[in-house]
Amino acid sequence: MSKSDTTHFHFDFGGITLELSGERTFVEKMYKQVMRDVAEARSQAPPAAAPAQSGSKGRVQAGPARRRSVWVHRCSELMRKIYMATPADVSASVVGKVIDSEPVAVIYVDKDAFGGVFPQMDDGQTLWAEFTAAGKEKVAEATRPSLKALSPDVLRKPGQG
Repeated sequence: MSKSDTTHFHFDFGGITLELSGERTFVEKMYKQVMRDVAEARSQAPPAAAPAQSGSKGRVQAGPARRRSVWVHRCSELMRKIYMATPADVSASVVGKVIDSEPVAVIYVDKDAFGGVFPQMDDGQTLWAEFTAAGKEKVAEATRPSLKALSPDVLRKPGQG
């Protein structure tokens, strides 16, 4: 297997470490599965507070479960890059100095301000990227054949004319 047929993926977050190396198609397939699982976990609502428990002499109400991750979106006109952070990461940022980060699930930051808000994430820790509607349009536009290339001379069959 040549070096161009192999690849490597490393995911490390909150005590979870996943490392895949090997045949490119296998690693890409596993990467897509991991990202589907992450997206599914991301879409699920946080667990609700536990109902009050009655004891022999009183009641205890459990508080809501602590959030384990915050989705951070680095936004531009054409694309959003998505990162996973902990509430502690957010608390340590300039955002955490002005808001309580515990209830925050998602943060959107303009790409030009991102390095100042989350400098620790500004070095290639992107989990995945999504095109915006404008980005999808730009890609579609760039992949359309040029109308000039389809001039009548080009479309004429050999022997015609």
